[in-house]
Amino acid sequence: MLKRALLDAAWEELRENGFHAMTMAGVAARAGAAKSVVYRRWPDKAAVVHAVVRDRVPRLGRVEITGELRRDALAVLDQLSATLRGLCLMDDADPVLAQRLRRAAGDEAVALLTDAVTAYGCDAATVGRHVIRVPVDLLAHAPADEQTPTLDQLVDDIFLPLVDRHRG
Repeated sequence: MLKRALLDAAWEELRENGFHAMTMAGVAARAGAAKSVVYRRWPDKAAVVHAVVRDRVPRLGRVEITGELRRDALAVLDQLSATLRGLCLMDDADPVLAQRLRRAAGDEAVALLTDAVTAYGCDAATVGRHVIRVPVDLLAHAPADEQTPTLDQLVDDIFLPLVDRHRG
């Protein structure tokens, strides 16, 4: 129960103040605990952020593949988008770990999309990993200063037409 209160407090502190302005004292105050309680669980704020990200960032494996490719692709990309947004909070705390987690999330999304393509009735090998990666890479590498396509646009205008070219 205390751990949940500390994680919730750390999440709010991180979201409102960012990593650099976040303090262990701020986390403790939000949780209604002593600062020493926070330090007993985590040695520094980077460790708190790691714990919060593991706790709060959505996991892609929870997406159920139904065989309806549009629905499945939107569900996977929506979770990937939420995961990537959550990992942005880690950039200042541990950019190397944040990048590694981004790559892992992208790989997991590709695996789920591969399953979705197969459930849709296409041979994923014929479609090709490069095609299946397209919406993941566009979502993961879109420049922050440009307007990115919506998930519907990624799926409807790019992914589905590419996959349907290979449907038997």
